[in-house]
Amino acid sequence: MFKKKLILSVIVIVCLSSTLSALTLKESIVEAINTNPIVQERLKNYRLTQQDLNIAESEYYPKLDLSASVGYNDAGNLKTQADKDWSHNVNDQEYGNYETQLKFTQNLFDGFGTTHKVDYQEARILAAAYNYIEKSNDIAFKMTNAYLNVLRSYELLQTARENVQINEDIFSKVKDLFDAGLTPESEVKKIESALSLSRSNLTVQKNNTRDTEFNFRRILGRMPEVATMIKPEMNTPMPESLERAALYSINHNPSLLVSQYNIKGAQSLWKQHQKEFYPTVDLEVSQTYNDVEQRNAFDNPDDRFKARIVMNYNIFKGGADKAAVQKDISKINQEIEIKRDLKRQVIEGLDLSWSAYTMIGLQLKDLKEYSQFSEKTLELYKEEYDLGRRSLLDLLSAQNDVINSRSQIITAEYERLFAKYRILDAMGLLPLAVVGDTKDFTARVNLYSQDNASEILDTVPVMFDVDKDNIADNEDLCDNSLLEDNIMPYGCKKMSRDSDGDGVKDVKDMCPLTPKNAKVSPDGCALDSDFDGVKDYEDECLETPIGDEVDIKGCTIEVLDSDGDGFADSVDECPNSPVGYEIDATGCTKSITIRVNFPKKSSEVHENLKLKIDAFAQYLQDNPDFNAKITGHSSRTAVSKNVYNLKLSKARAKAFKQELVNRGISPDRLISTGRGFNEPIADNSTQEGRIINRRIEIQLTRKGE
Repeated sequence: MFKKKLILSVIVIVCLSSTLSALTLKESIVEAINTNPIVQERLKNYRLTQQDLNIAESEYYPKLDLSASVGYNDAGNLKTQADKDWSHNVNDQEYGNYETQLKFTQNLFDGFGTTHKVDYQEARILAAAYNYIEKSNDIAFKMTNAYLNVLRSYELLQTARENVQINEDIFSKVKDLFDAGLTPESEVKKIESALSLSRSNLTVQKNNTRDTEFNFRRILGRMPEVATMIKPEMNTPMPESLERAALYSINHNPSLLVSQYNIKGAQSLWKQHQKEFYPTVDLEVSQTYNDVEQRNAFDNPDDRFKARIVMNYNIFKGGADKAAVQKDISKINQEIEIKRDLKRQVIEGLDLSWSAYTMIGLQLKDLKEYSQFSEKTLELYKEEYDLGRRSLLDLLSAQNDVINSRSQIITAEYERLFAKYRILDAMGLLPLAVVGDTKDFTARVNLYSQDNASEILDTVPVMFDVDKDNIADNEDLCDNSLLEDNIMPYGCKKMSRDSDGDGVKDVKDMCPLTPKNAKVSPDGCALDSDFDGVKDYEDECLETPIGDEVDIKGCTIEVLDSDGDGFADSVDECPNSPVGYEIDATGCTKSITIRVNFPKKSSEVHENLKLKIDAFAQYLQDNPDFNAKITGHSSRTAVSKNVYNLKLSKARAKAFKQELVNRGISPDRLISTGRGFNEPIADNSTQEGRIINRRIEIQLTRKGE
């Protein structure tokens, strides 16, 4: 049985709440579709294809051309028919002239070329529209994958951190046993090697986590803030069978719809090129007005009006027209084969997703049983190891099973969730299932809308700071950053990571391996509310009386100790010692020490101590033979100043003394003093040690001693 002291401690917890706006998967997908360059490029392509239709339809309308010229003429030398040479001279005649013509042309027949050209452009527009939908779905799918991968990697990172923490705890226990001569050095080396491996695995997982963040930025244009991300719940019902899902997919998958309209476009182009086998017939109406400065033998005024039907018909072109038509036939066949291959790809993707969805569901059942068994095994092995019934190798093996089961469950759960999204993506339903309403997207390309088709015209100049953060796009590493005040010169938000997910940023976190859901102090270290040596996140008995002997779960080990002084009644010569007294080797009263922890750089006695201070004041009132010496202490860092810390420790002692005086204790019975950082009781190189050192110790002595 170990001798224990009554410890009265407090750690002031400052809860720093932030109003971070949650970034859901739905919001991520909507934003990615609205801003991702791949999707936006397809939208611009749709708009330019719309103009190709306008160009084609313009051939239904007449052309009206106006030409005008003005100039100077020099008749020069002439030759006669008799001489057929330039041997004689004629007087040059110089004069000015101008010519104006207005010509109206209306095509009457072109072998149906314009009709089929319009059909071709309409098919291209529909193909471009579904290509936009295809890229939107693809970005939604990639965004979903990136979002889930970030969350999964951080959960795996937390598991890797817990593994390091467990190994450090085991190492501490083994080291204590070795120092006491109770275990061989080989045990120490074994746990040291296991600890090194766990740290290596943690580094690997950190790198994997960074990779997922970079992929997230590739899709959304900025780095993820994991604290704002929420694991999605996939409640959309799955198809009743793989075959039903496949049949729906081959009729609604956007990639197949794009291919379908590419085929129609190729068919229209084939018909369009057959116009070359027909004549063209045009109506031409023109009015010409020519005039010269003076009448002459060479040019005369010409004010003719013409109205005529003009036919042009190519008789021979070397077989070019026939070859062009044959080429179009091959193009139709090519597009059909492309669609057939796409159909196979869609079915394959659906098969793989469906198989993953069903098989991982079965796997999870076994993994959860594996996790339960391994957790129980580790718990039992810890107890048996403490009793000397298990080797360190057994303990490490059981621990590896626990960590492995946790990692596999995390991976399997995310893979099954992603498989559901893959099924919906193959069916062309992913954005609809996540967003709920995709009319805003489809209306941009005039699909699934009752309204008339509309045109949105792009403009110039083009903006080269698309996210308006005052960083030009060619220098912006995060070209979709939010409008915030903490944008760095390279265009990204200054990252404040919380790698262990405990609510304390890494730059302030003195315990970076804290489990995610653990309650922590402002410096990021896990709490031990009942001061039994078992952290709250592992403690199944959070209100264990101070001084009780506890097991690995933090629960009291039942040992008869009537006065609670740490000595079993069977060996206690003074079984009625007041609770909390410091006792000698026989269990009899010597003095009492009460320890109060303080926040960093503070002498404030926290409100949470009220009941315990009341109890101590009552004890002093009930035992007037005792005086109390109150001694304040502080922690030490590399930059701590002796004078400042001595003053701080005295202020802490004085503050606690005043609390007792306020409760009716005579100040004559109380002495306060300070020791600065000169009497540490824990290692100042660790955060937990510094917290313990920021304390007050109260020594009770009988009057006259």
